[in-house]
Amino acid sequence: MKKVFTLLSIISVSAFINAQTNVLAENFTYADATSLSTSNSTTGWFQHSGTQGQITVTAGKANIVAGNSEDVNKAISTPYALNVANAVCKIAYSAEVTVLNSTGLTTTGDYFLSLGGTTTTSNTTAGITALPARLYVKAGTSGYLLGILNNAGGTVSPTYSTTEIPYGTAANITVNYIVTNSGTTTQEATLQINSQPLLTNSTGTTNAPANIASIALRESGNATSGTGNISIDNINVLTYPTGTLAVSDIKNVKGSFIKNSFVTDDEIVFGSQVKDVKIYNMFGQVVKTSEKNSTILNVAELTKGNYIVTGTVNNQPVSQKILKD
Repeated sequence: MKKVFTLLSIISVSAFINAQTNVLAENFTYADATSLSTSNSTTGWFQHSGTQGQITVTAGKANIVAGNSEDVNKAISTPYALNVANAVCKIAYSAEVTVLNSTGLTTTGDYFLSLGGTTTTSNTTAGITALPARLYVKAGTSGYLLGILNNAGGTVSPTYSTTEIPYGTAANITVNYIVTNSGTTTQEATLQINSQPLLTNSTGTTNAPANIASIALRESGNATSGTGNISIDNINVLTYPTGTLAVSDIKNVKGSFIKNSFVTDDEIVFGSQVKDVKIYNMFGQVVKTSEKNSTILNVAELTKGNYIVTGTVNNQPVSQKILKD
């Protein structure tokens, strides 16, 4: 498994984890048969690829239909900058998705929901730039599987859940897209499906866009193999304050905080005595604490995935990201 190593600022980590701004809320409360792009003056959705008018609303849900080809996007209220120097930038989206049946659903995988680097203000087939944090779907043995891809480019490999969801059963998903600008820019996407273990993906060589400006729906493939028949509801897009990275902090913390940021044996090994340790999951929830001075902390109870660890070393607050295998 690829090692993930990211340092967050010691000052802004708490704000980065906990504060958030809702920049889009879409519940599809439009009349049945409303076309998102044809009725864009009401819905705010615009076509950017494929055949206009195909993504419509039924019973308060947007419908992706096997064999159709329309892609649409809706602008978030304020574009979110990802190219902030020496900073960690995080944007997330959540939704309720239901794959209705296996008709037209690919067995190899394709994506139907993502963030957008730009947006459109009229119906066009010119496309939008950059579609990171892609939500994938594919047919399983008797149900459907969801997965996540960080970005396009190069050899990409979406990370899929191994737990099938029965057709017709809704899945509540949350996708996080995190870009770290510290010398070399890194990016990763995570996916939470219901209460399943968190999925993480960092594949794709395409650079992170300068901004996120929209959320995008996509119909792909053909009537026998593609994104199939999916209903989507309750889309929300959240942005988080950027966390500043200080060069001096990076140099100091590397050697003195966590020595094994890739945790394979259920123990975090600190470079020196650390107290007031808190471990956060990627939703900003505290999942473990330890107030005593120690150089080793057992984390056997934590599931596999990414976490942010904060603590105090020599009376200085520190923080670091780990990946538990």
